[in-house]
Amino acid sequence: MANDDALHNKLNELAHSEPGLRVQRLTAAQAENELGLPVGRSRNPVYRFELDSNGETFDAVAFTSILNGRGRPATRAEALGQAIAQNGAELFKHNPFFLVFDYTGGRFIAVSAAKLFGAFAQEAARRDISYADSASFSLTPSFDHQTVKMYATVNGSDIWWCGDIAALTAEELRRGIEQVRSESQIADVQAIVRATTARLEAAPAPIAAVSEAAVRPAFLPLGDISNGNGNIELDPRTWRMIVTAIRSSPAVILVGPPGTGKTALLRKAIDYFAHQADEAGSRMKKPLWATPDESWTTRDLVGGDTILDGEIAFRPGWVPRSLEEDRWLILDEANRADMDRIFGGLLTWLSGGRVAIGTESSGGGAREVVLGWQPGASGKTESEEGTIIYAAGSDWRLLGTYNALDAQRVFRFVGRRFVRVPIPAVEALAFEKILLESRSGLDAELRNRVAGLYAAHLAGEATLLGPAIFIAMCNYLQAVDGAPDTAAHGVHVSPGIDPQEILTEAYVVHVGTWLAQLEASDIDALRQRSIDNGSLSEKDWVWIRSMLGSLA
Repeated sequence: MANDDALHNKLNELAHSEPGLRVQRLTAAQAENELGLPVGRSRNPVYRFELDSNGETFDAVAFTSILNGRGRPATRAEALGQAIAQNGAELFKHNPFFLVFDYTGGRFIAVSAAKLFGAFAQEAARRDISYADSASFSLTPSFDHQTVKMYATVNGSDIWWCGDIAALTAEELRRGIEQVRSESQIADVQAIVRATTARLEAAPAPIAAVSEAAVRPAFLPLGDISNGNGNIELDPRTWRMIVTAIRSSPAVILVGPPGTGKTALLRKAIDYFAHQADEAGSRMKKPLWATPDESWTTRDLVGGDTILDGEIAFRPGWVPRSLEEDRWLILDEANRADMDRIFGGLLTWLSGGRVAIGTESSGGGAREVVLGWQPGASGKTESEEGTIIYAAGSDWRLLGTYNALDAQRVFRFVGRRFVRVPIPAVEALAFEKILLESRSGLDAELRNRVAGLYAAHLAGEATLLGPAIFIAMCNYLQAVDGAPDTAAHGVHVSPGIDPQEILTEAYVVHVGTWLAQLEASDIDALRQRSIDNGSLSEKDWVWIRSMLGSLA
């Protein structure tokens, strides 16, 4: 996740102090819209500078790598290389450069694409350059030696800045941008494009073919997924992890931020295994679904004493019940409960052991109740000694989902017994594209602002939310478009209402609960990111904050 706030704040400070200098921090998708050119796929921000100089205005575009510079940092210039290959000379009209920001040391190093890829082109003409893993443009910056090495070393005056961000002045920033422009104008662009394109075309194929869905890590709902009617876009690798984990482990949980489609993916996986069972001539029963909450105790999950016909008796919880009925058990949104507290003896049992969970009743000679394992199907049996055994068969599964934002609440110990499959939030660029596909009827400006809000959340670890929540915002916005229908119910929406107000309302309705839980510093950073990318204004945030007290 990009951690460039110090860089962003400093560049904004300099732009505000220097007439004729403007700076924007953009996502790759936003940069593509601004420039009208594809700029590659990267989670790192793109900075666009506009400079008034000698009676004319020109821009410069910084492709960034945000990293921890301790030790010997290594990175790659893939997005910039792809942009050069795709756009050729058109990109150099925007004076591209590469900027590495070390957020731990508060320093950066910058070099024009003309110098960086020009040196690479000369080196590629001289020798064959091997590939490292999946990288076509591996790069090593050295802050100590003031060099950037991408198969050839760039140093000296070709590096327009190498040092602390705090030491950069507006005049030095202006000179650096002018240097990038000068170097772009005199570069052998055709030779750079040829070498860069050849490098990408000759890259070895990945181990497994990666489709376009790979830029959509995990899923994006295109319809109403709650009732199974929606589409799910899958990264083949994520899907393989889900299916293989379930196939190989008795306890699997999907982990990710809210709105990443964990429950929908779990339903899809269950349907997949049910279909496989049908093809094999067997039948898989429908799983039991339970949503734990804060009131849950071991009695709910495992079982415990209850009063039955005036006598104390053992009442099986969700786990024994699922075993007796030979059905998988699904714990959806498990983070709502303290799973470490309620699992009790299940920890030993999940590791393959046998554990006692109670007695049949309080009477004399009452039989012991245990959890165990057995080949074949699950079921409830009795041993020769009379012990009541709830046994999990070899195909029984305990599956679940939990929200990564609440990870500190759960699975400190239970997590060791579960195989955990990460379900990350989809990339901002993929979200924009599928938002266009799935909500084409929504006003384009509103669509862009929803995408901007998603990107603002994506840029902070504490604020990560999945796409489903923002898709739901679009449903809210489209419902307002049909507001005349509400007149029959005594509701009137003025036709002249500001669409931005509706967007802000949709944001509070769907995201407000999460906002109310954020630390002040995290919400301040989110507010600033949304203001910077134009999705919300300071006025919007004043109203949003006034609403959050009712949601906390």
